[in-house]
Amino acid sequence: MSEDPYRAPQSRRGSLTLGDQPLQFAQTPQERNAGPEGLGGWLIVIGIKLVITMLVGCRMLTLIVPIFSGDAWDLITTPGNDAYHPLFGPLIIFEIVMNIVLVGSSLTLLVMFFRKSPSFPRWMIALMVFGPILTIVDLYWANQIPSAQLAADEGDITDLARTIASACIWVPYLLVSKRVRNTFKARRTSRRRIEPVLEPSAAPEAGA
Repeated sequence: MSEDPYRAPQSRRGSLTLGDQPLQFAQTPQERNAGPEGLGGWLIVIGIKLVITMLVGCRMLTLIVPIFSGDAWDLITTPGNDAYHPLFGPLIIFEIVMNIVLVGSSLTLLVMFFRKSPSFPRWMIALMVFGPILTIVDLYWANQIPSAQLAADEGDITDLARTIASACIWVPYLLVSKRVRNTFKARRTSRRRIEPVLEPSAAPEAGA
């Protein structure tokens, strides 16, 4: 009987190999469309961004906290002084709290990043969205104070624009990337069904 002409030809040399290992191909559409997985690719850039955000927040704290030492705090919060403004003290407190939140959030997200927590993408998106909002509030607040307005320069606006542009790039990436989906997917815990073990009945004695 002749071979089926519609059947794909079979290799007579066995399966394909790469060196000593046989090649394995995805057999299902789910396997073929799964995409990459792991802390690689563009995810490395996000990890670096978290480290930079944490370092910048720490640097800002080192610049702001010394205001409470010496006479600086009294000069900006005591009525009658040239540097006094009723919004100056609350602005300093706001900036300290904002940078503490940024440092704490970045550190927490780094832990979630390396642990591949399923909650990482949405909390990272929240940081990228609310970070620029806090910066806008800070700049608007500072512009209401003449002495603080003089300290603001074009660099602050440039940094804000860079932060917004970064969010416009990385938020969609976190939403649609296959690597993000595969790396931070929810872990399924297998539950083994425990069935009672029945002891076998004793064998009948001989001659019974």
